[in-house]
Amino acid sequence: MRGPMTSTSLFRLCGAALLVAAGCGSGSKAGPSGSGGSSATGSAGNTASGAGGTSGTSGAAGTTGSGVAGTSGAAGSSGGTTASGAAGSGVGGTNTVDAGKLGTTQCSDGIDNDGDGLIDLADPECVGPLDNDESSFATGIPGDNIDPCKQDCFFDGNSGMGDDGCLWQLKCDPQSVEPKCPYDPNYAAQHTMECSVSMSQSATCVSKCQKLVPNGCDCFGCCLIPGASTPIRLAATCTAAAFNDPTKCPPCTQVTQCSNPCGHCELCIGKTTLPPDCYEGGDGGTDSGTDGPPGQQCGSDYVPCGPGTSIPLDGCPANYGCITGCCIPTAI
Repeated sequence: MRGPMTSTSLFRLCGAALLVAAGCGSGSKAGPSGSGGSSATGSAGNTASGAGGTSGTSGAAGTTGSGVAGTSGAAGSSGGTTASGAAGSGVGGTNTVDAGKLGTTQCSDGIDNDGDGLIDLADPECVGPLDNDESSFATGIPGDNIDPCKQDCFFDGNSGMGDDGCLWQLKCDPQSVEPKCPYDPNYAAQHTMECSVSMSQSATCVSKCQKLVPNGCDCFGCCLIPGASTPIRLAATCTAAAFNDPTKCPPCTQVTQCSNPCGHCELCIGKTTLPPDCYEGGDGGTDSGTDGPPGQQCGSDYVPCGPGTSIPLDGCPANYGCITGCCIPTAI
């Protein structure tokens, strides 16, 4: 559960606006070129089509857009910006991509870069819009964490500790099996403060990096994966399919001072569904009538996003991204 952060009250105030501004209740978003769908006319807008899409009521003005497997929304479909590329889906789908919000990294460009059928933040190996490697948990950032011993903030989209002051020494980690920097008990005994998981990081590191950390991880990419016997490091060799392979996803010790624990009703790295008791009625929606929306939680400073919520994956405001089901800041 996330702790308090500065300037989030404004974000909370915009939560209601997000339900409209993010396209909540709208129809197919702009996606790759497709054909065969029925059209929905927007006010002063142009034609939008999608394979398998259905007609909606009048929506907002937009330029020509098309998408594969788009779905209609309660308030009608809205035009998008012309886009092409990998398949997208309608609001609430797992691969929603808004062409107007495309970025330049592999986890924000609207393309299925690794060919697994999942795009950008819907891909489990994407841990933020600044992540430039969709195929593994490597960041794809030149020079990032190339030092075999010293780790900086894993989720800030850059290399080096100059902007956040975060530093974790792998020699301190009893779980470290890094060949070039294994655990060194003598070093740990001589550097007790540096090796403390509860006191080693500066206040600057905690305030700047912790707010970027996905549920279940610490500032240095050490994540507690449900079902795993020990936390694992999001190394370049690690993928979601290899969580239980210690040679690819090496074990690690979390720096609890700078961690973001995964709550019972929170999504996190390696946990993509919620327990039944997180839903109203407690049965996970099986009665198809009495349950409310998912009881997904994001703490007091953030709002839920993604499939099953009112805000699609690409519906968070500027400078926020949908990570582990919550709109969180994307950079320091």
